[in-house]
Amino acid sequence: MDLSSLWDDTQTELGDTYRELIGFLIGAVQALVVLIVATVVARWLRRRTVRVLAKGSVERNVAALIANGVSIAVYVLAAGFVLGVLGAEWTAVLAFLSVGTLAISLAIQDVLKNFVSGVYILLERPFTIGDRVKVRDVEGEIEGIDIRTTVIRNRQEERVIVPNATMFAEILTNRSAHRSGRTTLTLEGVQSPPAEIEAAVHAALDGLPGLHNPPPEVRVRKLGADGATVAVFLWHAAAEETGVTGAAMTRLRDAFPDATIATDGD
Repeated sequence: MDLSSLWDDTQTELGDTYRELIGFLIGAVQALVVLIVATVVARWLRRRTVRVLAKGSVERNVAALIANGVSIAVYVLAAGFVLGVLGAEWTAVLAFLSVGTLAISLAIQDVLKNFVSGVYILLERPFTIGDRVKVRDVEGEIEGIDIRTTVIRNRQEERVIVPNATMFAEILTNRSAHRSGRTTLTLEGVQSPPAEIEAAVHAALDGLPGLHNPPPEVRVRKLGADGATVAVFLWHAAAEETGVTGAAMTRLRDAFPDATIATDGD
């Protein structure tokens, strides 16, 4: 091979390399522009979706869920476009995404199960915050509903975190499904022994007209030198709230003459 042929081959290789480098740089700039635009659009759509849904009757958790889904959809479309710009074969991209999705799904199937169950719970609303429910051996008041878990506060004032898959798949008893109102009475300065307070409250309220199931719930909030602070939860029909609350306060004052009683209807 003479020097002339060698020089021609070298020029050809350098030219091809140069064109490939330029093409890659152009594709990289286009991909960067797509990602920037996708980020701006995803954030704008997310804020816009939350505002629009907030004007309706959609709950905050559901609105956030839908807004996040919109953002994810924008990013997925942008990622596919970027792969196309960089010269990836669509068949290879789809095969990679399929295998990757399957692997991720198997790795986090429990998380996905709880996520999907959380979506169904937020949309179907078999229970809401404040309801008293029982699932498996856990019974208490719903304190919070998240995407993956539901928080229940039991009678011992413990926060129990239950996976949404359990809340969705297990037999669940909602003891508050048909109630229309609940009133909380707070007693401060109760001088009775803590072990006797609950029984004394139930005895005072026994047979009170207008109370609904579940029966009155008693929680000792605090113990101190001035006595105990106790919360009493009463379930009743909304139309009977005033009468039930007044009668309950009268009975509790007779049972605990040294205590002060305040009411907080919710």
